[in-house]
Amino acid sequence: MRRGAILIGNRECDLPVSGEERDKTPKEETHVSRLPTADLDDLSEEYRAPLDVIRASNGYIPNSYRILAHRPEILMAFMALSKAVIRDEGTLDRGFRFLVAYISSSTAGCQFCQAHNIQSAARWGVPEEKLNAIWDYEESPLFTEAERAAFDLARGASLTPNATTDADIERLKAHFTTPQIVEILSVISLFGWLNRFNDTLRTALEEHNLDWAEAFGLHEKSAWDPAEHLPEGVDPTRFAKA
Repeated sequence: MRRGAILIGNRECDLPVSGEERDKTPKEETHVSRLPTADLDDLSEEYRAPLDVIRASNGYIPNSYRILAHRPEILMAFMALSKAVIRDEGTLDRGFRFLVAYISSSTAGCQFCQAHNIQSAARWGVPEEKLNAIWDYEESPLFTEAERAAFDLARGASLTPNATTDADIERLKAHFTTPQIVEILSVISLFGWLNRFNDTLRTALEEHNLDWAEAFGLHEKSAWDPAEHLPEGVDPTRFAKA
């Protein structure tokens, strides 16, 4: 099967790989989010305190959270769900969960979440050689059959219409407990929400993430194209394909 494709039934189908392919209309060289970020200083202490935890963990507050802060109650509800699904200890390794998120976001074509997910996987201990092999996980000896089963589910469940089969679930059952399967699917579902939010708003990537992605060479190693998510003033040639 071709790299960057997935089998749906007996058909080999291309995965969505970039916003450019989804939208052929002319684009500006740089973009700002379609909605402004909120001023976090305007939030009450009960809302600022949980954000301080995110800042301490990440080194920054994601712009998606800053936009959600226009509706603090929604932001807090989302942060609580995210904490339970992917930030807490859970039943599965956090780095593995972020790789599941990366495969899901890559399949959905969300450039913003791809950059966040793969950097988070690195932050939670996934070695660089494994990060570099994620695009060939079907054949790379660095990945187990359990990981392959989870990544295949992430691909199938992130397509529209959903391409998950009974066989996909049976493969998972051979490697994971029911609570673990619920956790894997919760990661996929969480980022389905974020993919739609950030793709719709063209949420601007943070300089922190852009610096990491550039150093890692994400734009050179994959189909990642941050053009629609570059903050105003960032030179788009910085992430031009070689």
